[in-house]
Amino acid sequence: MALLASIKDSEIGKIQMIVRISHYLQKHPFQRHLVFLGLALLAIAVNGYHFGTFDQVFHLTFLKKFVSPELYPNDVFLNLRWYHFSYFWFLFIPLFKIGLLEIGMFFVHVLTVYGTLWMFWELSNLLFKNQTANLLIVLALVFPHLGFPGFQIIEFSLLNRTFVLPFLLGSIWLYLKNKKIWAFLLLGLMFNLHVIYAVFVLCMFLLDEAIRFQFKFWKKPVLQIIIFMIAGLPVLIWRMGTGDGIDLTLRPEMLDLAARGLLFTVYFPVSTIPHVIGNLIAGIATAWGFILGYHHLPNNEQHRTMRNFVYAIAVLIAVGTLASYLLPITIILQMQILRAGVFLLYFGMLYLSGFIGEQYRQHRLKTSGFLLISLSFILFITPLFTILLWHLLKLLNRSRFSPAWLIPVVIIIQAVTVLAASQTGLWEPGWHIYGPQSPWRDVQEWARARTPLDSRFISPPHIFWHYTPDWRVFSERASVVTIPEIMELPFDPGFAASFQERFEAVAPGAIDAFNGDYMRSLEITEKAFYTNSEINFEELGCRFSADYLVVEREHPYNLTMVYQNEGFIVYQLPGCE
Repeated sequence: MALLASIKDSEIGKIQMIVRISHYLQKHPFQRHLVFLGLALLAIAVNGYHFGTFDQVFHLTFLKKFVSPELYPNDVFLNLRWYHFSYFWFLFIPLFKIGLLEIGMFFVHVLTVYGTLWMFWELSNLLFKNQTANLLIVLALVFPHLGFPGFQIIEFSLLNRTFVLPFLLGSIWLYLKNKKIWAFLLLGLMFNLHVIYAVFVLCMFLLDEAIRFQFKFWKKPVLQIIIFMIAGLPVLIWRMGTGDGIDLTLRPEMLDLAARGLLFTVYFPVSTIPHVIGNLIAGIATAWGFILGYHHLPNNEQHRTMRNFVYAIAVLIAVGTLASYLLPITIILQMQILRAGVFLLYFGMLYLSGFIGEQYRQHRLKTSGFLLISLSFILFITPLFTILLWHLLKLLNRSRFSPAWLIPVVIIIQAVTVLAASQTGLWEPGWHIYGPQSPWRDVQEWARARTPLDSRFISPPHIFWHYTPDWRVFSERASVVTIPEIMELPFDPGFAASFQERFEAVAPGAIDAFNGDYMRSLEITEKAFYTNSEINFEELGCRFSADYLVVEREHPYNLTMVYQNEGFIVYQLPGCE
C-alpha cells in the first residue's frame, strides 16, 4: 500500500507539471515555438532520418536526370520522371548544383516537422480550446503512429507529401476559421507540389460546401474553386500535356501487377496478409478515436465541418475500394485513393487528444487514469490500445483496483513493440543526412567513380527497403530493372509491358509468385534472381546491353571480377557477337 501511495503522489506531481507546462506554452508563443523545434528534433531522432531511400529512390534519381540529362542513357525507367507531377523537387536544383542538396533537404525536413507540430497544435487549440489536449497531440507526434493504409504522421525522410502536410493542415485551419478564400488559395498552391493529398483536402472542402450549399450564396463556392484552379494551374497544364491526360480506360492487368508486387495496401483494404490486417485495424481505430472525441465534445459549427471532412474521407475510400475490386479506371488508380485514410489518422489523433483533455478537465478521469491514458496515447503505435484502455478504466472505476498498476504494463508493451520493430527492420532510428553507409552504398560509389556514364548494370533487383536505396541512387548508372519500378506503374500504365519484360527476364517466375505481401515479394525476387547461371547472365547482358553484373558475395559466379567488397562482387560481362 505504501508503494501504491508513492506511485500516486508521483503521478499527481507529473499531471500537475503537464497542466502547468501546457498553460505556460499557451501564454508564451516564443517559448512554445522553441518547444515545437525541440520536439521536431526529438521526433526526427525517434523516427530516424534517411536520405536516398524508400520513395526518395525515385525523386532523387529523377532530380539528377533533370539536372544532368546525360545520366542514365537508354534507361527507360527515367522517362517516368515526366509523370511525377510536382514542382517540389525543382526547388532543390540550385542546392544540388552547389553540392548542398543533402544538408539542404535535412534543414527543410526539420522545418517541415516543426511546421507539422505547429499546425496540429493550432488545429487542436481551435477545435477544443484545451491546453492539455494541445500538448498531448504534439507529444504524440514525437512517436510513430500508424493508421490506414499504413503511413506514419512524421515520416523518416523528406518527401513532397511530408512537406505539404503542414500547409494542408493550415488550409484546413483557415477553412475552419471561415477564411475560405485563403484556404482554397493555399490548397491550390500545394496542388503544384503534391497533387494527390491536395485533391483529398479539396474533396473535403467541396463536400462540406455541398452539404451547406444555399443557392442565394452560389457565387462564393464558385469563386473559391476558381481561385484553387488558378493557383494550381501550373501543374494542371503539365498534367494535361503529358501522356494520355485524364485516362479513363480500365487497367485490371496493371493493377494486378502493381498490387501483387508492392502496392497492395494502397489499393485493397482487406486481405489475409498480416500487415494489411494490422493496417485495417489501425484504420478502424482512428475512425473510432474520431467518433469517441466527436460525440463527447460540444457540438458546434467547426466540429460539424470536421465531421463532413470525415464523410468525404469515407466516400473517397469507398470509391477507391470500388475501383480496385470492380472498376479499375486508370485515373482513379493513379490517385491511390485509399491513401485518404492518412487524414483519418490525423483527425482521429486530434479528436482523441481533445477527448482525453476534455475528460480530464471535467474530472471524469482521475489522476492515475489520465496518466495511463495519456502515456498510451503518446507512445502506442495505434490509438486502438488507448481506446480499449479507456473502456477498461470505466470498468475499473467500479472496483478498488488502481489504474496506476497498469502504467508499467503500458511501458512494457511499448518496449516489446520497439524491440519487435527494430528486429524486423521496420524501425531504424538514426541521422543519415548523407545516406546510409554500407557495402551496398560502397559498390554504387565504385560504379559512379570507375565506370563510364553510359554503363548499364544487372543489379540485384530485390535490394530495396524503407532504409535501403535502389541501385540508381548513388551509382548514377542505369540498371536493367529493379523492383521499386513496380511502384511507378500506375503513373504511366504503358510502362508496365517494358517493366514486366525486363523483370521476368532478370528474375524469372517472380511475378507469378507475388501475392501482395511486399516483404515476401523481395524474398521471391531474390530467389528468382539467383536461379540465373553464368550463361543466363551473359545472355541477359547481350539482350539488354548490360556491361556489368552485381551480385551479393554469397552468390559468386565464374565470370571476370572487377571489384568486390565485404558484401558484393562486380563482374564484367563479356561482349556480344
